[in-house]
Amino acid sequence: MTVNMTKKSKLRLCDWSLLFLTIAIFASGIQLEINPAGATIWVWAHIVIGILFFCGIFWHIGLHKSGKKRVESKNKNRRNRHAVMGVFFLLTLLSGIIATCHWIGTYLHCTIGGIHGKFGFLFIITVISHIAKHKRFYYR
Repeated sequence: MTVNMTKKSKLRLCDWSLLFLTIAIFASGIQLEINPAGATIWVWAHIVIGILFFCGIFWHIGLHKSGKKRVESKNKNRRNRHAVMGVFFLLTLLSGIIATCHWIGTYLHCTIGGIHGKFGFLFIITVISHIAKHKRFYYR
């Protein structure tokens, strides 16, 4: 049995999932920042939440880009905010992949993990700003 969901219902599911994952990744990141040498279960939890978070982001972007031609935004500030968020997204993703590979090989916290944490924090700030700009979506 297949379920036919409208684009709006998919966006609603995606956005609510991303809201939960934003809170979860932020909380696990803070926990790792406070205790970087903590139990490995917290690192694995952060990795799994991070993978789900980034998959959700790709889904979110795909839902917004599907079915329409690329139209340049007339609002320059909006383009700039998305560009900044995109840069922090890529820096967080790439540093996270490198830090994960290092951690899996050594089970030790390293400098790239710390750098990833800083990029991740900046990315979460831009995500929270994005959520705040679109908060009316959650009230409908």
